[in-house]
Amino acid sequence: MIRLLGLLILFPLFAIGQIPIEENRYLDSLRKVAQNKNMGDSSRALANYFISGFFSKTDVKQARIYLKEANKLAKEHPFLLAGVPFYEAAFLPDDDERGLILYKKADSLLAKFTTDEAYLFRSKIWLNYASVLQLNDKQTEAVNTIISKSIPLTKKGKGDILLYFMYADLATLLSNIGQNNQSKAYFSMAIDGLKKAKSNSSRVAAVYVDASSTLCLLKEYKQAAAMLDEARKRLVQFPKSPINSHFYAAESMYLNKTSAYKKALISADKGLSLASELHTEYMNHGLLLEKLESFSKLKNYRAAEKVFYELQQDEMFQSLSNVRRNAYKTIAQVYAADKQFPNAYFWMEQYSRLNDSISESNIKKEIYEMEIRFRNQENLHNISMLKSQKAEAEFSAANNRLMSWLLAVAVLFFLLLLFLVLLNYQKNRRLARQEKISYKQQLKELAQQKQLQVGSALIEGEERERKRMARDLHDGLGGLLAGVRLHLSALFMKTGSQTSETEMAIMGQLDSSLSELRRVAKNMMPETLIKFGLEQAILDLCMSYSSPKLKIEFQPFGIKTDLPEKNQIMIYRIIQEILANAVRHASASTIMLQCSQNENIFLITAEDDGKGFDTDQKIATAGMGLENIKARVEYLNGKLDLSSKPNEGTIINIELDVCKTS
Repeated sequence: MIRLLGLLILFPLFAIGQIPIEENRYLDSLRKVAQNKNMGDSSRALANYFISGFFSKTDVKQARIYLKEANKLAKEHPFLLAGVPFYEAAFLPDDDERGLILYKKADSLLAKFTTDEAYLFRSKIWLNYASVLQLNDKQTEAVNTIISKSIPLTKKGKGDILLYFMYADLATLLSNIGQNNQSKAYFSMAIDGLKKAKSNSSRVAAVYVDASSTLCLLKEYKQAAAMLDEARKRLVQFPKSPINSHFYAAESMYLNKTSAYKKALISADKGLSLASELHTEYMNHGLLLEKLESFSKLKNYRAAEKVFYELQQDEMFQSLSNVRRNAYKTIAQVYAADKQFPNAYFWMEQYSRLNDSISESNIKKEIYEMEIRFRNQENLHNISMLKSQKAEAEFSAANNRLMSWLLAVAVLFFLLLLFLVLLNYQKNRRLARQEKISYKQQLKELAQQKQLQVGSALIEGEERERKRMARDLHDGLGGLLAGVRLHLSALFMKTGSQTSETEMAIMGQLDSSLSELRRVAKNMMPETLIKFGLEQAILDLCMSYSSPKLKIEFQPFGIKTDLPEKNQIMIYRIIQEILANAVRHASASTIMLQCSQNENIFLITAEDDGKGFDTDQKIATAGMGLENIKARVEYLNGKLDLSSKPNEGTIINIELDVCKTS
């Protein structure tokens, strides 16, 4: 589940880590400061900047008025004017990359100020910069910005509480790109720091919420539940906070991970309802993702499909490739379970394409390198501080030795850490390759299933058409010819004279036509098969192909009479094609045919003493007869083995699955 950074974009420079919950009270207090002429110009200017930021997304015209008044009051205060590009960025959409230019400009103007206030201002500018990067799916750059810019500036400005929240923001970003172990470590640092500082703002609850999601991804469900409980306690005093929607998304995720899918749906719906009430629909994609997961596990495929459609309409969903990738995989599994194989194939292909475009292993490597650089910078800073303290100490020699030992231990520790990181990186690369192979195999299997379905439909259609044509020939044309013969017989008998040779020839031709018609109809759909079963039908088929020049020996063993009719027809057609091929092409004098059944397995063995053929060449240029046999064998989930050599005859072995559920 993708989580956003803090809401500092909507409320720039508001109290550190604090999100306004009661908007009217917040605005009233700011307006009192802005309108109080007894207050200094700098305080009034800052209040107007805050009000401008508050309205920047909802009432641009009014926001511009407050910004203009703020600039007017701040004209004698260079520090405040240096932050104007930051406030201008608030008027842009949250993901507009033009904001990056404005944030860089504001940081450049503020760089000449060396106060703690300036450092903290700049740290929050870079935090907003990272948020824009994240919304544009540049996760790695966002992580680098927080590590190399925001955190060092926050430390320089001695903003301890802000630092703890930045650790939480960094942990959230790391979790978004799959670095859950590192994310857990930063969440631990953030929570420990906030506990010591005894911070009680609503954003503390958000830290616990995000930590629970990361723990769920690490399958540490007991700890995740504890984090949710801590968040729930703190959100009681903020019933209308947007963080409540975020809480419900995390709770739904936890319930899905622990197989409580119906409860997960209830939590997700609560979050969506609250997001609609508070106009914070940007959180909807996370809640909808959990609903998609719940409906998928509950096998409510129609509902899952509907939720996926809602997700596709969500702008935030479309902008985050990791979110789309997870949703595509889930909906592909839903369609596959629902036997909608074309849709399953399409979305699995979309997932595979998107998965290939996201180089997770490279991202992990870059994150590790960033963390190492960040740690090295911190170590260099610590070493410098220790050297300064050593110069002031009375026992400089002892301190030098101690420092050497500490440095040696640190180097060994980081070498060990680097070694473990490299091992983990190699492991993740192997897992990524295996996962890619698995997905390609799934795509191949889906394509094969689709091809088999088409082939089965063609075979069933062919048999229906044979039945219809056999019935039409026998009942229609056969009846007409029989009627013609009766009328001719009656006409010839009326003449009273002896039947002439011409009349006899006509009657003979009619009898031959009727016989040929019956033979064709019987070949298309044998009556013996319908009336007396498969074994008798095969025996009649063998007798029909037998002649003085061709002897067919049929040996049946244990053929059951309760086989489904369509399976009997498939077996009959396979044997019919085998005998026809032997008669037409093999020039055989003897054919031995064995048919046996063992439970759901039906075995066919046909051996002739014909002229045989080269199997490699023959299979490469196989005609319709052999292709028809293969298609029907595949229809019954069977296996075909053909063995032949020139002048040595042919042996065909077939194994079929004839269970009643076929």
